[in-house]
Amino acid sequence: MNIWNILGIEPTTDKKAIRKAYAAKTKEIHPEDAPEEFKRLHEAYQAALGYADYVRQVGQSGGSVTSFYKTEESAPEDAERNTADDKEEDVPESTGNRTQDSETVRTDETTEEPGREDLRAYFEESQEKHGQQVAAFLNHWKAFQGPYQDQEAMDWWKEYLSSKEFQDIRYQSQVLETLADEIDNKCFYGINEVKMLFWEAYGFRGDEETAYQGDRQRLYRSLYPAYEKQRQNIQYEQKWARNDKILRIFIGIVAAALLAVCIMIPVTIHRQRENGRRFLADYMAQRYPAAGFSRPERIDKDSSGNIVYRMRPAAHPELSVTATVETAYVEGEKAYQVTEDYGQLIFELYAAQYGLEAGRVTCTEGPVLNYTVTEYSALFYFDEEELDAFCETAEKMFAEQEELQTISEVAVCTEYVLFPEILFQGGVEYFPFADMQIYDFRGRKASEISAMLRDAYMRYMFQYESWNITTAQYREWGAAYEKICEEWEDDNGEWHEVYDPDTGEYLCRLFIPTYEIYDGYYSSNGNMPSLPRTTRMITAGNAYYFLQDREADLHVEGDGSGFTVEFYGTDMFVGENPEVEFYDLRNYY
Repeated sequence: MNIWNILGIEPTTDKKAIRKAYAAKTKEIHPEDAPEEFKRLHEAYQAALGYADYVRQVGQSGGSVTSFYKTEESAPEDAERNTADDKEEDVPESTGNRTQDSETVRTDETTEEPGREDLRAYFEESQEKHGQQVAAFLNHWKAFQGPYQDQEAMDWWKEYLSSKEFQDIRYQSQVLETLADEIDNKCFYGINEVKMLFWEAYGFRGDEETAYQGDRQRLYRSLYPAYEKQRQNIQYEQKWARNDKILRIFIGIVAAALLAVCIMIPVTIHRQRENGRRFLADYMAQRYPAAGFSRPERIDKDSSGNIVYRMRPAAHPELSVTATVETAYVEGEKAYQVTEDYGQLIFELYAAQYGLEAGRVTCTEGPVLNYTVTEYSALFYFDEEELDAFCETAEKMFAEQEELQTISEVAVCTEYVLFPEILFQGGVEYFPFADMQIYDFRGRKASEISAMLRDAYMRYMFQYESWNITTAQYREWGAAYEKICEEWEDDNGEWHEVYDPDTGEYLCRLFIPTYEIYDGYYSSNGNMPSLPRTTRMITAGNAYYFLQDREADLHVEGDGSGFTVEFYGTDMFVGENPEVEFYDLRNYY
């Protein structure tokens, strides 16, 4: 079998070229239409990869190798070359001598290196055997559908992976590449039992990722989570085995005197409660080691059946701490989750001592269809002009109070805005005007945070409360915001110019962008697929500029809560929501 003729390429040790040729041939030869031909193609592909590995190994050892797969077409070329060489030799006087010399030359030229035929035969036999073993493995792997549900299939894989047949090919390039590419998809639903069989078959060890390279390293990374999970499970089982052993002894003694039904129910309930209570006590002691909490006292049960506890910290006896212990099962194992308010209570306590206003806010993060809700401790500043002093005080508070170490991120906003959630979150989902106003006062300087807060406040006022911007603020912010607007110039929208209402002096210009939000699906008829429907929107502040350019009759509310404009014969109030539908305004004005 000439593998290079089958693959349609010249002999090479470039694996990339071999794979490319094999991929091209598989498009011409389908296993269902020509199974025998496809089998020969696959065997040729395996032999070519083995040949490339062999040549590399020989080269590294300082030897030399001749292709074991000469094409039949090369014979005529050799003959012509030998003939030409004969003609270049000096012609002897005797014809007999000439014939003898020619034969000698041919014999010398065609003599192969000693043992090469044996090496070639061994190599071809080994490659054919390995090719068959690799093909068998790939067939088994292709049919793999989750043997963890079938004990007989699971036992078969366990025996096969430990067999010599698999051990001989486990480091073969195609086997490693296939496993590294596909094992996570095959075992997507947590088939850790199968992953551990491969982990043991390859002899991997924990924390040795750097010892491997290429596909072996990729396979190691895919299998390591299963190993780590098994190790954690063993530690967890050992930890709880001691407590469980004591409890089983106690239950056995009591069961000898009383009926099991009368004993097991109250003991189980007590055990669950005590485990939750102990978990809470350990959790709070580790999270707040300097607080010194009293024993958790049960005070209530929430709507989900979770127990609510109350504790008193020795460090702040005036505080009453509440905590809820939620019981859940993660991958079949019981786990506890604690929700407590001590961190927020001491945060507000210290904020009051430093003259700061504190609270708690909820921020929505991520896209509409896959958002997450996160609660943050928050600080509020009163005046944008006093931001420097505010940030310095907050930085000092976090530096001096060690109990605040558990609070790493703080939301910051001014109290006097219409839409604080917009300022916290840096805009609406489809039109962010700044980053989220969440800061770590231990990780950044107060001056840096102050500058970022000023910039966010400026952007917010232009986008959402432009009717409350004073002439002095236009003079202060105009040039900086005009520079920001240049980033949106290529988007949908238009430019707006601002003038001093008293003198008519040109102050600045700004861009009024519009944006689209996802608004469900629509279908033109029952035979057409549903298509996404969007609505073009504009922020409340930009709506004010848009209507000014169209000379609409605008009336700003005295308290700055918004403005009214005539809309289809009635007064429409703008300011209750941070954004309005742009097409409604455009169609009327």
